[in-house]
Amino acid sequence: MNNEKTLIGVLASHDSAEKNEALAGVFRDAYENKVLRNSLANFRFVVTGGTYGRIFGGEPAQGTTRKGKVPHHLEHNIVKFLHEQCGVIRLPSTKDGGVTMLSHLISQRKVSLVSPFLSPTTAHLLFPENLALLRLADQWRVKKLMNRGSVNEWLRIEAKRDARLNLQPSPIETTFSGSGLPVKYRTVGYEAMKKGNRKSKRWHSVHWPKVSPPDFVIGEGERDQLDKQLQEAVIALISLDEMKNRMLDFVLDYEHELARFKSIVATGTTGKLIQEASPLLANKVQKYHSGPKGGDIEIATEILCGGCHVVIFFVDPLHPQPHVEDIRVVFGACMINEQVRMLSNEIQARDWMDSVVRGR
Repeated sequence: MNNEKTLIGVLASHDSAEKNEALAGVFRDAYENKVLRNSLANFRFVVTGGTYGRIFGGEPAQGTTRKGKVPHHLEHNIVKFLHEQCGVIRLPSTKDGGVTMLSHLISQRKVSLVSPFLSPTTAHLLFPENLALLRLADQWRVKKLMNRGSVNEWLRIEAKRDARLNLQPSPIETTFSGSGLPVKYRTVGYEAMKKGNRKSKRWHSVHWPKVSPPDFVIGEGERDQLDKQLQEAVIALISLDEMKNRMLDFVLDYEHELARFKSIVATGTTGKLIQEASPLLANKVQKYHSGPKGGDIEIATEILCGGCHVVIFFVDPLHPQPHVEDIRVVFGACMINEQVRMLSNEIQARDWMDSVVRGR
Protein backbone atom coordinates (compact mmCIF):
# COMPACT_ATOMS: atom_id res chain seq x y z
CA MET A 1 0.00 0.00 0.00
CA ASN A 2 1.40 3.38 -1.04
CA ASN A 3 2.30 5.33 2.11
CA GLU A 4 1.32 8.79 0.79
CA LYS A 5 -2.26 9.26 -0.33
CA THR A 6 -5.01 11.84 -0.58
CA LEU A 7 -7.38 11.66 2.39
CA ILE A 8 -11.17 11.45 2.12
CA GLY A 9 -13.30 12.05 5.20
CA VAL A 10 -16.39 9.82 5.45
CA LEU A 11 -19.48 9.90 7.64
CA ALA A 12 -23.16 8.98 7.37
CA SER A 13 -26.18 9.88 9.49
CA HIS A 14 -26.60 7.44 12.35
CA ASP A 15 -30.37 7.83 12.16
CA SER A 16 -30.80 7.01 8.47
CA ALA A 17 -30.47 3.45 7.19
CA GLU A 18 -30.94 4.82 3.66
CA LYS A 19 -27.88 7.09 3.86
CA ASN A 20 -25.72 4.30 5.28
CA GLU A 21 -26.87 1.97 2.52
CA ALA A 22 -26.12 4.66 -0.08
CA LEU A 23 -22.60 5.03 1.32
CA ALA A 24 -22.07 1.27 1.27
CA GLY A 25 -23.39 1.29 -2.29
CA VAL A 26 -20.66 3.73 -3.32
CA PHE A 27 -17.98 1.29 -2.20
CA ARG A 28 -19.78 -1.64 -3.87
CA ASP A 29 -20.12 0.27 -7.16
CA ALA A 30 -16.42 1.10 -7.19
CA TYR A 31 -15.28 -2.38 -6.17
CA GLU A 32 -17.31 -4.08 -8.91
CA ASN A 33 -15.70 -1.92 -11.62
CA LYS A 34 -12.00 -2.69 -12.10
CA VAL A 35 -11.13 0.80 -13.32
CA LEU A 36 -12.95 2.49 -10.45
CA ARG A 37 -11.51 -0.01 -7.96
CA ASN A 38 -7.98 0.85 -9.08
CA SER A 39 -8.83 4.54 -8.79
CA LEU A 40 -10.22 4.07 -5.29
CA ALA A 41 -6.97 2.41 -4.17
CA ASN A 42 -5.20 5.77 -4.54
CA PHE A 43 -7.10 7.22 -1.57
CA ARG A 44 -7.12 6.69 2.19
CA PHE A 45 -10.36 7.05 4.15
CA VAL A 46 -10.87 8.80 7.49
CA VAL A 47 -14.12 7.44 8.90
CA THR A 48 -16.02 8.54 12.00
CA GLY A 49 -16.48 5.76 14.54
CA GLY A 50 -20.22 5.18 14.25
CA THR A 51 -20.10 5.13 10.46
CA TYR A 52 -17.20 2.68 10.61
CA GLY A 53 -19.20 0.39 12.89
CA ARG A 54 -22.22 0.45 10.58
CA ILE A 55 -20.41 0.12 7.25
CA PHE A 56 -17.67 -2.31 8.26
CA GLY A 57 -19.02 -3.87 11.44
CA GLY A 58 -22.65 -4.53 10.70
CA GLU A 59 -24.08 -2.31 13.43
CA PRO A 60 -27.60 -1.16 12.55
CA ALA A 61 -28.50 2.43 11.88
CA GLN A 62 -31.15 3.95 14.13
CA GLY A 63 -34.57 2.72 13.13
CA THR A 64 -33.36 -0.70 11.95
CA THR A 65 -33.09 -3.96 13.86
CA ARG A 66 -30.47 -6.66 14.13
CA LYS A 67 -32.84 -9.29 12.74
CA GLY A 68 -31.46 -10.61 9.49
CA LYS A 69 -28.70 -8.97 7.47
CA VAL A 70 -28.01 -5.31 8.06
CA PRO A 71 -28.23 -3.96 4.47
CA HIS A 72 -25.37 -1.46 4.75
CA HIS A 73 -22.83 -4.00 6.06
CA LEU A 74 -20.14 -4.36 3.39
CA GLU A 75 -19.05 -7.80 2.26
CA HIS A 76 -15.72 -9.03 3.61
CA ASN A 77 -13.91 -8.91 0.26
CA ILE A 78 -14.72 -5.19 -0.04
CA VAL A 79 -13.81 -4.54 3.60
CA LYS A 80 -10.47 -6.28 3.10
CA PHE A 81 -9.77 -4.29 -0.07
CA LEU A 82 -10.53 -0.98 1.64
CA HIS A 83 -8.28 -1.77 4.62
CA GLU A 84 -5.38 -3.38 2.78
CA GLN A 85 -5.32 -1.53 -0.54
CA CYS A 86 -6.72 1.87 0.38
CA GLY A 87 -6.22 2.32 4.12
CA VAL A 88 -8.85 3.24 6.70
CA ILE A 89 -8.49 5.43 9.80
CA ARG A 90 -11.22 5.02 12.39
CA LEU A 91 -11.97 8.17 14.38
CA PRO A 92 -13.92 8.14 17.66
CA SER A 93 -17.70 8.19 17.43
CA THR A 94 -19.51 11.48 16.96
CA LYS A 95 -20.52 11.60 20.63
CA ASP A 96 -16.84 11.19 21.58
CA GLY A 97 -15.68 13.95 19.22
CA GLY A 98 -15.03 12.12 15.94
CA VAL A 99 -16.66 14.71 13.68
CA THR A 100 -14.79 17.47 15.52
CA MET A 101 -11.50 15.65 14.87
CA LEU A 102 -12.41 15.27 11.20
CA SER A 103 -13.13 19.01 11.02
CA HIS A 104 -9.75 19.64 12.66
CA LEU A 105 -8.03 17.58 9.97
CA ILE A 106 -9.82 19.68 7.35
CA SER A 107 -8.64 22.95 8.93
CA GLN A 108 -5.11 21.52 9.18
CA ARG A 109 -5.18 20.83 5.42
CA LYS A 110 -4.82 17.09 5.91
CA VAL A 111 -8.20 15.96 4.52
CA SER A 112 -8.82 17.16 0.96
CA LEU A 113 -12.22 15.64 0.18
CA VAL A 114 -15.19 14.72 2.35
CA SER A 115 -18.25 12.52 1.82
CA PRO A 116 -20.84 13.49 4.44
CA PHE A 117 -23.88 11.34 3.67
CA LEU A 118 -26.28 13.32 5.88
CA SER A 119 -30.01 12.82 5.88
CA PRO A 120 -32.11 15.92 5.04
CA THR A 121 -35.12 14.44 6.87
CA THR A 122 -33.59 13.76 10.30
CA ALA A 123 -32.01 15.86 13.03
CA HIS A 124 -28.50 14.66 12.18
CA LEU A 125 -28.00 17.39 9.57
CA LEU A 126 -28.63 20.02 12.26
CA PHE A 127 -25.97 18.83 14.72
CA PRO A 128 -23.47 21.68 15.34
CA GLU A 129 -20.43 19.51 14.59
CA ASN A 130 -21.87 18.49 11.20
CA LEU A 131 -22.73 22.08 10.26
CA ALA A 132 -19.26 23.21 11.34
CA LEU A 133 -17.69 20.49 9.19
CA LEU A 134 -19.68 21.54 6.11
CA ARG A 135 -18.78 25.19 6.64
CA LEU A 136 -15.08 24.45 7.13
CA ALA A 137 -15.04 22.31 4.01
CA ASP A 138 -16.19 25.35 2.06
CA GLN A 139 -13.74 27.62 3.90
CA TRP A 140 -10.75 25.40 2.99
CA ARG A 141 -11.99 24.48 -0.50
CA VAL A 142 -12.53 20.83 0.30
CA LYS A 143 -14.78 19.01 -2.16
CA LYS A 144 -18.03 17.74 -0.64
CA LEU A 145 -19.34 14.55 -2.26
CA MET A 146 -22.68 14.20 -0.53
CA ASN A 147 -24.64 11.57 -2.47
CA ARG A 148 -24.10 8.39 -4.45
CA GLY A 149 -24.40 9.98 -7.88
CA SER A 150 -21.86 12.70 -7.05
CA VAL A 151 -19.31 10.17 -5.81
CA ASN A 152 -19.76 7.85 -8.80
CA GLU A 153 -19.31 10.70 -11.26
CA TRP A 154 -16.27 11.99 -9.34
CA LEU A 155 -14.70 8.51 -9.47
CA ARG A 156 -15.14 8.31 -13.23
CA ILE A 157 -14.05 11.85 -14.12
CA GLU A 158 -12.05 13.58 -11.35
CA ALA A 159 -10.58 10.93 -9.06
CA LYS A 160 -7.48 10.30 -11.19
CA ARG A 161 -6.55 13.98 -10.98
CA ASP A 162 -7.43 14.30 -7.30
CA ALA A 163 -5.29 11.29 -6.41
CA ARG A 164 -2.29 13.64 -6.62
CA LEU A 165 -3.95 16.24 -4.36
CA ASN A 166 -2.24 17.08 -1.05
CA LEU A 167 -0.67 13.66 -0.40
CA GLN A 168 -0.41 12.66 3.26
CA PRO A 169 1.79 9.99 4.89
CA SER A 170 0.57 7.25 7.21
CA PRO A 171 0.23 7.61 10.10
CA ILE A 172 -0.90 11.23 10.17
CA GLU A 173 0.87 13.08 12.97
CA THR A 174 -0.09 16.43 14.46
CA THR A 175 1.10 18.31 17.54
CA PHE A 176 -0.97 20.87 19.42
CA SER A 177 1.01 24.07 19.81
CA GLY A 178 -0.52 24.94 23.17
CA SER A 179 0.25 21.74 25.05
CA GLY A 180 2.83 20.11 22.80
CA LEU A 181 0.57 17.03 22.86
CA PRO A 182 1.31 14.71 19.89
CA VAL A 183 -1.57 12.90 18.17
CA LYS A 184 -1.30 10.03 15.69
CA TYR A 185 -4.02 8.92 13.30
CA ARG A 186 -3.19 5.32 12.34
CA THR A 187 -4.82 3.04 9.81
CA VAL A 188 -6.89 0.10 11.03
CA GLY A 189 -5.28 -3.28 10.32
CA TYR A 190 -7.62 -5.76 8.65
CA GLU A 191 -6.57 -8.62 10.92
CA ALA A 192 -7.14 -6.51 14.03
CA MET A 193 -10.58 -5.58 12.74
CA LYS A 194 -11.47 -9.24 12.16
CA LYS A 195 -10.65 -10.05 15.78
CA GLY A 196 -13.58 -7.98 16.95
CA ASN A 197 -12.29 -4.42 17.35
CA ARG A 198 -14.61 -3.30 14.56
CA LYS A 199 -17.64 -3.96 16.78
CA SER A 200 -16.35 -2.00 19.77
CA LYS A 201 -18.10 1.37 19.73
CA ARG A 202 -15.40 3.10 21.78
CA TRP A 203 -12.40 1.69 19.92
CA HIS A 204 -10.62 3.90 17.40
CA SER A 205 -7.19 4.28 15.78
CA VAL A 206 -6.37 7.78 17.07
CA HIS A 207 -3.68 7.81 19.76
CA TRP A 208 -2.36 10.47 22.12
CA PRO A 209 -0.57 10.29 25.49
CA LYS A 210 -2.79 10.10 28.52
CA VAL A 211 -2.29 13.22 30.60
CA SER A 212 -3.43 13.51 34.21
CA PRO A 213 -5.47 16.73 34.48
CA PRO A 214 -4.66 19.20 37.28
CA ASP A 215 -7.24 19.39 40.04
CA PHE A 216 -6.43 22.95 41.21
CA VAL A 217 -7.86 22.05 44.64
CA ILE A 218 -5.16 23.17 47.06
CA GLY A 219 -5.40 23.35 50.82
CA GLU A 220 -4.06 26.11 53.02
CA GLY A 221 -0.26 26.25 52.96
CA GLU A 222 0.00 24.28 49.70
CA ARG A 223 0.30 27.13 47.21
CA ASP A 224 3.60 25.78 45.89
CA GLN A 225 1.69 22.73 44.69
CA LEU A 226 -0.74 24.99 42.83
CA ASP A 227 2.15 26.80 41.13
CA LYS A 228 3.48 23.46 39.90
CA GLN A 229 0.05 22.56 38.50
CA LEU A 230 -0.35 25.90 36.76
CA GLN A 231 3.07 25.56 35.15
CA GLU A 232 1.82 22.38 33.46
CA ALA A 233 -1.68 23.65 32.60
CA VAL A 234 -2.94 25.10 29.32
CA ILE A 235 -5.67 27.74 29.36
CA ALA A 236 -7.82 28.76 26.38
CA LEU A 237 -9.06 32.35 26.03
CA ILE A 238 -11.83 32.73 23.47
CA SER A 239 -13.96 35.82 22.85
CA LEU A 240 -16.43 36.72 20.17
CA ASP A 241 -16.13 39.99 18.25
CA GLU A 242 -18.24 42.20 20.50
CA MET A 243 -16.58 40.77 23.62
CA LYS A 244 -12.91 41.21 22.68
CA ASN A 245 -12.52 44.48 24.61
CA ARG A 246 -13.97 42.79 27.68
CA MET A 247 -11.50 39.93 27.22
CA LEU A 248 -8.59 42.39 26.99
CA ASP A 249 -9.72 44.07 30.21
CA PHE A 250 -9.83 40.65 31.85
CA VAL A 251 -6.35 39.75 30.57
CA LEU A 252 -4.81 42.98 31.85
CA ASP A 253 -6.49 42.56 35.24
CA TYR A 254 -5.11 39.02 35.60
CA GLU A 255 -1.98 39.05 33.45
CA HIS A 256 0.34 38.00 36.30
CA GLU A 257 -1.96 35.09 37.12
CA LEU A 258 -2.21 34.09 33.46
CA ALA A 259 1.58 34.22 33.18
CA ARG A 260 1.76 31.33 35.65
CA PHE A 261 0.15 28.94 33.14
CA LYS A 262 2.24 26.82 30.79
CA SER A 263 0.63 28.44 27.76
CA ILE A 264 -2.42 30.33 26.55
CA VAL A 265 -4.22 29.12 23.44
CA ALA A 266 -6.48 31.47 21.51
CA THR A 267 -8.06 31.89 18.14
CA GLY A 268 -6.02 34.04 15.77
CA THR A 269 -7.58 37.47 16.26
CA THR A 270 -8.01 37.19 20.02
CA GLY A 271 -4.47 35.88 20.41
CA LYS A 272 -2.99 38.74 18.41
CA LEU A 273 -4.87 41.31 20.51
CA ILE A 274 -3.67 39.72 23.75
CA GLN A 275 -0.05 39.75 22.54
CA GLU A 276 -0.32 43.43 21.63
CA ALA A 277 -2.00 44.40 24.90
CA SER A 278 0.27 42.43 27.25
CA PRO A 279 4.00 42.08 26.49
CA LEU A 280 4.23 39.91 29.62
CA LEU A 281 2.01 37.29 27.97
CA ALA A 282 3.18 37.66 24.38
CA ASN A 283 5.41 34.58 24.44
CA LYS A 284 2.81 32.53 26.32
CA VAL A 285 0.15 32.90 23.62
CA GLN A 286 -0.18 30.17 21.00
CA LYS A 287 -2.45 31.34 18.19
CA TYR A 288 -4.63 29.02 16.14
CA HIS A 289 -6.64 30.02 13.09
CA SER A 290 -9.27 32.71 13.48
CA GLY A 291 -12.64 31.37 14.58
CA PRO A 292 -14.27 31.39 11.12
CA LYS A 293 -11.27 29.52 9.67
CA GLY A 294 -11.39 26.74 12.25
CA GLY A 295 -9.61 28.08 15.33
CA ASP A 296 -12.46 27.09 17.62
CA ILE A 297 -12.39 23.56 16.17
CA GLU A 298 -8.63 23.34 16.76
CA ILE A 299 -9.10 24.30 20.40
CA ALA A 300 -12.04 21.90 20.73
CA THR A 301 -9.88 19.04 19.46
CA GLU A 302 -7.10 19.87 21.91
CA ILE A 303 -9.73 19.82 24.67
CA LEU A 304 -10.95 16.38 23.53
CA CYS A 305 -7.40 15.01 23.65
CA GLY A 306 -6.79 16.36 27.15
CA GLY A 307 -4.25 18.99 26.15
CA CYS A 308 -6.26 22.01 27.34
CA HIS A 309 -7.35 22.23 30.97
CA VAL A 310 -9.18 25.53 31.42
CA VAL A 311 -11.47 27.23 28.89
CA ILE A 312 -12.55 30.85 29.37
CA PHE A 313 -15.11 31.81 26.77
CA PHE A 314 -16.69 35.28 26.63
CA VAL A 315 -19.91 34.63 24.74
CA ASP A 316 -21.81 37.47 23.10
CA PRO A 317 -25.48 36.87 23.99
CA LEU A 318 -26.84 39.61 21.72
CA HIS A 319 -25.10 39.31 18.36
CA PRO A 320 -25.28 36.15 16.20
CA GLN A 321 -22.00 34.80 14.85
CA PRO A 322 -21.43 33.40 11.34
CA HIS A 323 -19.61 30.40 12.83
CA VAL A 324 -21.96 29.74 15.73
CA GLU A 325 -21.76 25.97 15.15
CA ASP A 326 -18.01 25.98 15.85
CA ILE A 327 -18.64 27.81 19.11
CA ARG A 328 -21.14 25.16 20.15
CA VAL A 329 -18.60 22.47 19.30
CA VAL A 330 -16.20 23.98 21.87
CA PHE A 331 -18.91 23.72 24.51
CA GLY A 332 -19.58 20.16 23.39
CA ALA A 333 -15.89 19.24 23.72
CA CYS A 334 -15.86 20.60 27.27
CA MET A 335 -18.89 18.48 28.10
CA ILE A 336 -17.27 15.35 26.63
CA ASN A 337 -14.04 15.92 28.59
CA GLU A 338 -15.41 16.15 32.11
CA GLN A 339 -12.06 17.29 33.58
CA VAL A 340 -11.96 20.66 31.81
CA ARG A 341 -12.73 23.81 33.79
CA MET A 342 -15.40 25.49 31.65
CA LEU A 343 -15.90 29.21 32.40
CA SER A 344 -18.38 30.60 29.91
CA ASN A 345 -18.90 34.18 31.02
CA GLU A 346 -16.92 37.03 32.57
CA ILE A 347 -18.20 36.91 36.13
CA GLN A 348 -17.56 33.17 36.32
CA ALA A 349 -14.03 33.62 34.95
CA ARG A 350 -13.19 36.46 37.36
CA ASP A 351 -14.51 34.55 40.37
CA TRP A 352 -12.46 31.49 39.37
CA MET A 353 -9.27 33.50 38.95
CA ASP A 354 -9.79 35.18 42.34
CA SER A 355 -10.75 32.11 44.34
CA VAL A 356 -8.58 29.43 42.72
CA VAL A 357 -5.53 31.09 41.15
CA ARG A 358 -5.18 34.02 43.54
CA GLY A 359 -6.50 31.94 46.43
CA ARG A 360 -8.68 34.67 47.89
